[in-house]
Amino acid sequence: MKERAVRKNIWSRLAYGYLRLLEKTVRIEWQQPEQFSGNNVVGFWHEDSFAMNLVLKAGKKDSVSVLVTPDEQGEYLRYLLKKCGGQAVGIGYGFCNAGTLKEILESLKAGNQSVAVAMDGPFGPRHIPKKLTYFLSEKSRAELVGITVSYSRAITLSGRWDHGHIPLPFSKITVRFDNYGVAACQRPPQIRLYQDERNCSIMSADRLLTQRGTVFEGISTGLAGQRQRI
Repeated sequence: MKERAVRKNIWSRLAYGYLRLLEKTVRIEWQQPEQFSGNNVVGFWHEDSFAMNLVLKAGKKDSVSVLVTPDEQGEYLRYLLKKCGGQAVGIGYGFCNAGTLKEILESLKAGNQSVAVAMDGPFGPRHIPKKLTYFLSEKSRAELVGITVSYSRAITLSGRWDHGHIPLPFSKITVRFDNYGVAACQRPPQIRLYQDERNCSIMSADRLLTQRGTVFEGISTGLAGQRQRI
């Protein structure tokens, strides 16, 4: 256990050191930043979790809290967020406990806080949004803003379920904001996946996917033998 904790501490410090390098060398381009009001439910793909630390710090979004799970991965993200000046809110697998959920909704209703969540996290399936994102928007009446992150050069961790992206130094990160308005679990926003998933984006579309059906279809796909997490 002690060796595992030491290794985790080393990897966390290395990851933060790499983030500092990226902060000095990466150029961030913003698209449609006016779509973000400062009082939104912010959705992004889990594959962009590492880069979101840079996005939050560069955007000086001090009023954005990021939802993280109470496990080793959550602790790792919490460490990076804290070092980058961000805020982390611990949630369980699935919906938050009643107290935490109440606090999140109250902060959103107050109008001076945003909450960011990996829409397909923490365990996938990849690019299938979970209900929690829509639930928070519906109950708080805060508009859902999707963040698309694209990279001029990055490493893709294809061995992970989310195909996580790690940007390379001296590259460009493009951050796009798309406002969906107040979302609802029964009337989810239209989210399009490009056929080439390397260009996958959270964007407005003219119609729902016909290939995958609604955004909830297939949530249980690939989860056989695991406990259901929504």
